[in-house]
Amino acid sequence: MISLFSSFALFAQDDSSARIAQNDSAELQAEKENAAHQAQSDSSVKQGQVDMSFKGHDPKKDANLNPFVNKLINPDSNLSINPSMNYNMNPIKENSLNPTHNSSINPMINLQLNPQSNDVLNPVIMKGLRPSTETWKGLFLFNDSNQLFGYISVATQNVMLSFDNNGTWNGYYVKAGRMMYNYFTLFGVWTGMFLCYDNQSGYNLFDKNGKWTHIYVK
Repeated sequence: MISLFSSFALFAQDDSSARIAQNDSAELQAEKENAAHQAQSDSSVKQGQVDMSFKGHDPKKDANLNPFVNKLINPDSNLSINPSMNYNMNPIKENSLNPTHNSSINPMINLQLNPQSNDVLNPVIMKGLRPSTETWKGLFLFNDSNQLFGYISVATQNVMLSFDNNGTWNGYYVKAGRMMYNYFTLFGVWTGMFLCYDNQSGYNLFDKNGKWTHIYVK
């Protein structure tokens, strides 16, 4: 008889434990599903914010923004925006645009233009300058396949910050003339590269020899 009661008690205990384990498992599954749903929802919100920032900058949707379609903004076709022909936008030919000759546009000398010295320009301190910030608005770099290549934050009218397509800060641009910016490393060393205005909707990036890299900004 005692053995029978012991068996019933053990069965009841096992059954109760099984129900508790089942309930715990169900609650855990529900929590996982809720977390997944929340993550998906957050991702959708962030993607929506990215899409809103990207709106009006996409050369795949607007041919007018595409220099390989719109020849007016292509420096290989429109020589008036090509620094190899227009010396007014060429720091190699025009000393006033060259930071090695003009100290006022050299961030190693004019520290107001240097993010390492001027906190207002530094995205490590000014988080709103980072592309990863939800409220960020800025410009976009594209390669010769019209693929997103990086981001640009306009810190001031004289300094723009450059980020790669992962959002990592990799340099900055300093305004040198009405139509162009010189590109510097994070340490303020001029790379020799520079941006020139395309006279319509953005900039084209040139190498230290004044040749278009086929990278452009919108």
